[in-house]
Amino acid sequence: MKTKLINIFVLLSSIFNYNIAQVAPGYSPYTLEYGGIELPANSINIATDDFEIDFRENANLTVYPNQFIWRLELILPEFKTGHLAISNWNIPEKGRLFIFNDSASYTGPYLQTNQSELISGRFKSSNLILEYSEPVFPEFQGNFTITGIQPDFIADSVIKENLVSVFMNQSRERPTIMLTGYWPPTNEMVRHFSQDAELNPGGWQGENWEGSGYDVVSFFPEFDPADCNDCGQGFGVLEVDYQDFSQDFWPIIEEVQPVGIMTFSRGFNDMSWEIENRLVNRTNWFDDYTAPLLPTPNPPDDTVNNYHVRYTSLPVSDIINAIQEAHIGLDPYLDNTNAGMFLSEFAGYHGVWYKETYEEDIEIPCFSGGHIHVGAQVDWDTAKEAAEVSIRTLIDYIDQFMILPGDCNGDGEVNILDVVALAGVVLGNIELTPSQAEAADMDGNGLLNILDIIAIVNLILGNN
Repeated sequence: MKTKLINIFVLLSSIFNYNIAQVAPGYSPYTLEYGGIELPANSINIATDDFEIDFRENANLTVYPNQFIWRLELILPEFKTGHLAISNWNIPEKGRLFIFNDSASYTGPYLQTNQSELISGRFKSSNLILEYSEPVFPEFQGNFTITGIQPDFIADSVIKENLVSVFMNQSRERPTIMLTGYWPPTNEMVRHFSQDAELNPGGWQGENWEGSGYDVVSFFPEFDPADCNDCGQGFGVLEVDYQDFSQDFWPIIEEVQPVGIMTFSRGFNDMSWEIENRLVNRTNWFDDYTAPLLPTPNPPDDTVNNYHVRYTSLPVSDIINAIQEAHIGLDPYLDNTNAGMFLSEFAGYHGVWYKETYEEDIEIPCFSGGHIHVGAQVDWDTAKEAAEVSIRTLIDYIDQFMILPGDCNGDGEVNILDVVALAGVVLGNIELTPSQAEAADMDGNGLLNILDIIAIVNLILGNN
């Protein structure tokens, strides 16, 4: 057992009386709350991914007048990514753990739960500092065991065998991609897709977005100040509140009937683009800001069992690759651990719930849904660019299943340009994608020829 070094700090009365203003999960580490103070940490060299460390037996303790703070540094053999596995997780109500990648980038807080084991958020570092704090007089002294490093979860390619192509009605409006955001930067990065003139005075930019044949719409709450850190519930549509979100979400979804949904929220204090793999119909949510503090009903989805897991159906690998290829400084990955147990996971669950429940009940089903956590260090412009990269990728994926008869060039409209495109195919000058070829095959015989061109011309002239 290492000898613990106990450092006594006498703080100014203003610090002694400091109250945490933000409800979980918005806490920040004490070393940052108090102006970036530096505290010592015991160090342990980690040789392999399999190890077992009793945290309090090895960490350095600093005593503040109102807090115990333990810090432990894990020195890894090389720079790597992964997740810390933790067992015997037993901490008091006001205990909280943060795991630092460096002096400012961290995951957490990890708070009291009814589970004895947990997997941390993804780290990306060569040495980690674990900072755990609890009140000086807790109901009991918390502790846990670090039991190793788990590698990144590798996303499988999207399996599309269960999805079938849908032929769109010519008279139907363009299919819609729906986005939601919470705390900044996520509400700000999708603001230009809002159809609300007060929220988006610059004008809606989502109509037939980039000529894709899809409309893109967004919904989000507002905050004061807009660049808040301690953001709270906000105001307007889809507030950070269980009841308000549900009451707003279902009427919106019924009106929009999206073919794809991406819900966004602010994630860990890093540069991550974290796609959540698992959204859970849980009962053990963290309290929100306004009573009733938990969902009503709880769990929210009575069509499945408690703790039923619904999985993302976003084109995960494609989004990760697209964000990496954009070279905008983000760290995209698929998280298979815990989606947060707060309003972020609650919002994400609603999206995948709708996708799975209603995919067969409406004229054009929802083909894809999922949630993305955006690192709190990502600036608004970068977040906006990454959101648009993700939307393009989602549209490319959904395009495989959305067939508008006669739309040979895939722009969502049937006009003379489609006749030109099909003529080019017949002459051997142009190749179509599989979905475009399916749209061009007007008589469904598997061949593209002059008869299909005539059928499209008649469709344009209204002769069909």
